[in-house]
Amino acid sequence: MKEFEKEFYAYLGLLSIKFAKMEYNLSIILGKLLGTDENLIAVTLIEKNTLSQNIELLKKINKIRNYQESAMKNLINEIGKIKSDRNLFIHGLWELPYESENDIKIVCGERNLKYDEHKDKEGNIIEQKWTSNKKHIFWLSYIKKQIRKIEDILVSQNYLINELETKTFF
Repeated sequence: MKEFEKEFYAYLGLLSIKFAKMEYNLSIILGKLLGTDENLIAVTLIEKNTLSQNIELLKKINKIRNYQESAMKNLINEIGKIKSDRNLFIHGLWELPYESENDIKIVCGERNLKYDEHKDKEGNIIEQKWTSNKKHIFWLSYIKKQIRKIEDILVSQNYLINELETKTFF
């Protein structure tokens, strides 16, 4: 494996780890807003939820709690901005990275498959095919920028978690 490939995969792995930490912190915040200090309860309640579902749940719970509304709204917006990239980065089909334009590029394809069939005038199927949706090109510099965005989100989450440590809702 070439050095630039190792570098790219190292950053992609770091990005994945940061996404996981961000999602875990979101469950901690939800648990604290629900009034439980037991992280396992919060994680158990939302373990099957998607990131989108947890964002919506946070919006609903905080509408009731009215806790640091500006900070929560900002957090939700920032997570929402990277959500689609997160899904592609975690579930996408990655090709081999390559050097280009003083950066490292890689193609990532969406895993969603689309079925197409063509019929003749009598309605008989004459062609069937499965095609993958879009392919996206990413640069290592973009991946690094996403890592910095997630690190900012983690700082915001850690602030809210620390503040919620002293808050009781009951």
